[in-house]
Amino acid sequence: MPLVTLPQFTEMEAKIVGPLTFKQFLFILVSVVISVFLYFNLPHSISLPLAAIVFGIGIAFAFLKIGGIPFYNIFLAWLRSLFAPKTWIWGKKGKEILLLKEMEIKKMEKEKIGRKREGALKNLITKIETKK
Repeated sequence: MPLVTLPQFTEMEAKIVGPLTFKQFLFILVSVVISVFLYFNLPHSISLPLAAIVFGIGIAFAFLKIGGIPFYNIFLAWLRSLFAPKTWIWGKKGKEILLLKEMEIKKMEKEKIGRKREGALKNLITKIETKK
């Protein structure tokens, strides 16, 4: 029997503003403010579609989850992937590996690919391989 009761549903955010969490409220508030600004400062033929798109993106940021991950996390990861330096590693296990980094191709030698065996880990691997 536990001495302390453990909280349930620790992954749920608290509902701060009515049925909305604070993040959801901020996303909707910002999208409404931007949409209203666009609606009143641009010609109506441009402002209505643009305001609807901005408001739709705000709603997606607030409520949309893809695979249980909030849409704003996916969007931020996509932005990071656009601007971060890219590293691609290609090759089969035990073969040469080509490391492609920012359009520069380097071949790595097989000796550099090998595992580092040091200390207790080296002894454990030796024991497993020799079955002693």
